[in-house]
Amino acid sequence: MRSVREFIIDIVKKPPLSFPLIGLFHVALLLWTVWDDRKEPFDIVWLEVIWLVGYTFFWIAACDLRKWGAMGYFLLTLLNISVYMATRNHKIPQGYFSNMFLLDGLFSVFLLFSYKKLR
Repeated sequence: MRSVREFIIDIVKKPPLSFPLIGLFHVALLLWTVWDDRKEPFDIVWLEVIWLVGYTFFWIAACDLRKWGAMGYFLLTLLNISVYMATRNHKIPQGYFSNMFLLDGLFSVFLLFSYKKLR
């Protein structure tokens, strides 16, 4: 089992440069969203935080060059886009889906191009 230090070194040095930068973006966005919603009651607004936790978890796994991390990110992106498409004509609150689903689609394309490098 790797230590936390070895894990961080691996997710920074093993993948292409864009992967850790996108991972840092996910972590920063997650922290900013938690900070922004800290005074809100625990309701549908916090679903966006749950989406971001999933995206961040799977992206960090993809930074460790794990295929299950990439597949999880793909599936979460597909689920998010499906929820958006199914609810866009209804009066569903904005927080039910992630606001950055278009960026997540773009990040999924990055994963798709480097999928063969993952183990």
